[in-house]
Amino acid sequence: MKPDQFNIRHLAAMAAVVELGSVSLAARAVNLTQPAVTQGIAKLEAQLGLPLFARQPGGMVALEPAERLKPRIDAALRLIGSNRVTAAQVRAFVALARGGSYAAAAVATGVAEPSLHRAVGDLGLALGQRLVDRRGRGVMLTRAGTVLAQRLRLALAELRQGLEDLADLCGQEGGRILVGAMRLSRAPDPRCDRPLSRRFPAGRHQRA
Repeated sequence: MKPDQFNIRHLAAMAAVVELGSVSLAARAVNLTQPAVTQGIAKLEAQLGLPLFARQPGGMVALEPAERLKPRIDAALRLIGSNRVTAAQVRAFVALARGGSYAAAAVATGVAEPSLHRAVGDLGLALGQRLVDRRGRGVMLTRAGTVLAQRLRLALAELRQGLEDLADLCGQEGGRILVGAMRLSRAPDPRCDRPLSRRFPAGRHQRA
């Protein structure tokens, strides 16, 4: 998966559960309901194809994938600045900053221009900042927008590195969880075998 496909609130919830060891405490920390936290973690585990926690009567115990991912999530959340920001808003703004116009961003993302306008506007509202100025058919980032674009790129880089950390844990050559990736020569984590095979039935999961 791509780093801009994560639900940012789910990432915040996962990091809080790792830190606090409890769904109820994490729910209060990130202002979500307990079912929302539980569902968010389950969705993350499905997306990654890896278990993140051991469910026990006394709470949630973070497994190694969660422990590895948490520092990257913490860094990304600091750079994003608010867990009210959505992945769609991040994708829209990064594409706009790169393309210089909503038309170019629409081509890059496959999202209609009105939806991109709305996502960027909502992002500005969530952060309390004016991010763009109109310039003819294009746009120019404000000073705040320029800073934010760089921060979001860095946040995505942190999440991308988090995925590479998990790939390394699973013994996947190439630093990405990808179809056809080969295992490194060291013994892989056996927890990775079945989930990756289910997600990538056409891929090669042989040991190097």
